[in-house]
Amino acid sequence: MTDTIQTPADTAADEATTDAVQAEEFLHLDPADIIIGTNVRNDLRPDHKEFRKSIKERGVLEAVTVYRNEDGQYVLLRGQRRTVTAAEVGTPTGLIPARVVPQPDDADRIGDQMVENIHRAGMRETEIVSGMEQLALLGVSAAQIAKRTSIDRPTVNAALAVSKAGETRAKYEAGDLTLEHAAIYAEFEDDEAAIERLDRARTSRWGDSVEHVAQKLRDEAAERAAYDAEVERLRAEGLPVLSFDEADDADGSLLLEDMRTVEGEPVPVDQWAALDGVAVIVTEEWEYPETETDPESEDDEDATYDDEAEAVKVYRQMWVVTDIEASGLIHRSRVGRTDDDLSDDPETHDPEADAAAEAEAEERREERRRVIAYNKAWASAETVRREWLAGFVARKTAPKGAEALICEAVVTGHHSLSKAMDHRHPMLFTLLGIDVPTGYYGAGHEECHKIATKASTPKAATMTTLAAVVAAWEATTGKHSWRNPTAWDARVLGALVEWGYQPSDVERILLGEEPQPSTEDDSDADAAEASDEASDSAA
Repeated sequence: MTDTIQTPADTAADEATTDAVQAEEFLHLDPADIIIGTNVRNDLRPDHKEFRKSIKERGVLEAVTVYRNEDGQYVLLRGQRRTVTAAEVGTPTGLIPARVVPQPDDADRIGDQMVENIHRAGMRETEIVSGMEQLALLGVSAAQIAKRTSIDRPTVNAALAVSKAGETRAKYEAGDLTLEHAAIYAEFEDDEAAIERLDRARTSRWGDSVEHVAQKLRDEAAERAAYDAEVERLRAEGLPVLSFDEADDADGSLLLEDMRTVEGEPVPVDQWAALDGVAVIVTEEWEYPETETDPESEDDEDATYDDEAEAVKVYRQMWVVTDIEASGLIHRSRVGRTDDDLSDDPETHDPEADAAAEAEAEERREERRRVIAYNKAWASAETVRREWLAGFVARKTAPKGAEALICEAVVTGHHSLSKAMDHRHPMLFTLLGIDVPTGYYGAGHEECHKIATKASTPKAATMTTLAAVVAAWEATTGKHSWRNPTAWDARVLGALVEWGYQPSDVERILLGEEPQPSTEDDSDADAAEASDEASDSAA
């Protein structure tokens, strides 16, 4: 049995176009005669009893879509589950409705099949990933995949990343990872140490989240690349610079500036490069512009910091003696003294004094390591937090407790909000993805007015105001925040945690919590301590 409805061209003027377009038909076909074509969907949920019962009793209510192949056979495009089930359980008439369309190209077929299934309950993420992979293999770009399937671009990017990572994809398809976490694992799939750190974050009840650890890994890689670039730059200038690993092994070497010739004279700086048994270690230091803090003590507990100043990392060259015998030099403390003199000097061999001095030096090193590690952790956490905030401020409605936070900020006239208002909310613009206006005398007023007037309902107005309050606080945060957390820091971050943000260990300091002991590799911080350790050894 076949019912046919032809769809002719609307006007004669369209004849040139319609000649190239095959006419569509509407038929009733035996589902057993339909060829099941290639489909991104591979799980038909055969155990769905209600669906099978509906098909058997009432038939297929929504037409499937087919095309004719070169042999005149009907090949299924959309409606695989309906067709297969109808063939298995039958229908009241034995037929199903079918729309016959021109044969599409593969990219359109895959995209249409995904759209049809994504926007109904049930299509598994693994099937979506598979469909995107097929589109990508056909040369469809990520942007076009997002457009064809109406899936947001971050999800498309995540799916494509997972589709290219063998081990990660296996974990994802086994249900061990969410798509978001799988995309992160795919990024570091070839780095065994990184995967171990991600696994610890994913399975531990404490410590940084997977997102925070991933950002730390990215930042550490960028730091290492910058460090290596500085090493290569100095080597190109002819300096005997040690690599990162070599510098780590050279910790405790004597500083060249403390060494003397056998005559007791210091070696002129311009002759250091010609010496044997010496090398350069590249060290990292943080400078705080527009402060009077001594760079050598800027990380001490009693140091003061300008909340407006951002620390700037700079590279220093530290010359050390790696082979004293080859250098022919002696330490300045030994100039004019024999071994017998040194052995008779009680100050030279006072075990208790030496132990106390070493303990004090180690305490200084440990504190500096902590500060360096926390500064780096804060920078990584800031990236994750601001990405989360960008999604948060785009909410349509404010979460529970928002009104209380807004009231406190406005009524107390908190300085962070006052400052943001004076400067036309630059951080809010950043989080909303709006270009920050430059200049003075009202710059940004018009943009702020647009944001405010767009919030035309009470719910929208509340959310927009909350976004302004939170963005104002975010604008005042920095590496100083974990050093000197305030009650307002705890208030705002605590609210964000209640609303779904997962803080990193260093951010928890603002909440009055001490970070858990880190199990991560602290080699970067240890390498940065080379200068202090060398100085202590020289003493």
